[in-house]
Amino acid sequence: MLPRRRRARVEDPSNFPSEVRFPGVAIYLAEPRMGRSRRAFLTRLARSKGFQVLDAYSSAVTHVVMERTSAEEAICWQESRAAPAQGCARPALLDISWFTESMAAGQPVPVEGRHCLEEAVPRKGLPSPVRMPPYACQRPTPLAHHNTSLSEALEVLAEAAGFEGREGCLLAFCRAASVLKALPCQVTALSQLQGLPCFGEHSRRVVQELLDRGLCEEVERVQLSERYQSMKQLFTQIFGVGVRTADRWYREGLRTLDDIQGQVQRLTEQQKAGPGPARTPDLPLRGKLQGHDVDLLITHPQEGQEAGLLPRVMCSLKQQGLVLYQQHQLSRSRDPTHLTRRSHTMDTFERSFCIFRLPRPPGAAWKAVRVDLVVAPISQFPFALLGWTGSKHFERELRQFSRKERGLWLNSHGLFDPEQKTLFHAAAEEDIFRRLGLAYLPPEQRNA
Repeated sequence: MLPRRRRARVEDPSNFPSEVRFPGVAIYLAEPRMGRSRRAFLTRLARSKGFQVLDAYSSAVTHVVMERTSAEEAICWQESRAAPAQGCARPALLDISWFTESMAAGQPVPVEGRHCLEEAVPRKGLPSPVRMPPYACQRPTPLAHHNTSLSEALEVLAEAAGFEGREGCLLAFCRAASVLKALPCQVTALSQLQGLPCFGEHSRRVVQELLDRGLCEEVERVQLSERYQSMKQLFTQIFGVGVRTADRWYREGLRTLDDIQGQVQRLTEQQKAGPGPARTPDLPLRGKLQGHDVDLLITHPQEGQEAGLLPRVMCSLKQQGLVLYQQHQLSRSRDPTHLTRRSHTMDTFERSFCIFRLPRPPGAAWKAVRVDLVVAPISQFPFALLGWTGSKHFERELRQFSRKERGLWLNSHGLFDPEQKTLFHAAAEEDIFRRLGLAYLPPEQRNA
């Protein structure tokens, strides 16, 4: 136990000075429903982010923040205070949601009607009754959505679980994040998630903490950990390095790029070719302006004529001086019936894993870009296109829906009915969705 005097000094919010970044905003946290200890915590949090929080209510206050307070109670509270000085406007009476959103954004967010208590505007929530299909392939998921900060926090935990081999936790966090991305409005209260699928207790705790505090201690701890930073920001960004290799390097004590280059005799040709991470333009099919690599899917309108096409393409690219590295992989099977029965999800198309040297404007250095060129027969092209134009979670959910709900086996080579022992023929992606009984989702709606 600390001595009483010292303990009081530690808990005093005024002992946490911070530079005021937003001088035009002066916050007063009204205590009655908030409680003294919570008010002190929120004061420290806001000041640490550069917000000005006043200990006493005065005419300098621009934003009054209240928690679990009705519009009528807020107005009564304000009327019981002294009227503002002549020429001074009354401060805005705001719900705690404005505060938590501002903390998450790192700056004051614009005040909207849903934040204002004096207008008695009901908080915008989800339609009632709530209906959210359980599979990501059953709902549109745009790249830009209303709950970015919440979904990104859950995805950090999913990545960390994947780095540690906890597949169950990875899937649970991915599914919860996917649901948040598909919601038609912003989540401002945990009650809005009631009845939604795929939201476990752990994910709910994370969302609740983010709504209350604007941050989650578990997420912050993961992002600052040496293991996560090494795995996420360095190892898995290297060409030819997956989670297993990255985990082995970390357990062996490697931490930096110099450490890795010191083990050059153990590196594969791919890893030697790509010694550092790169951010490169991706195909815009899903609405993304940036990505880790470029995937080019190639076919020929005449079945069988795609054979030998890739070597000719690569020869032309090499003659132009664009290829820094290439690893060619032949197609391992020509029987689509056999391929659709495969239990794993990797396709066996002919492909080249490449690193391209792309020119930049005069005076700028050239840029290395990871490019995968994949060749598919025209009969399998719609399935290949579907398999390469969705997020990893969307593709996983689509295959699971196909197997569990329709009894069909789907992968990038085709759709197989194991009972009838027949292959489904498709001329376009829309045909595949129709056969599965799903509404067609264009690529930009597959960001689950």
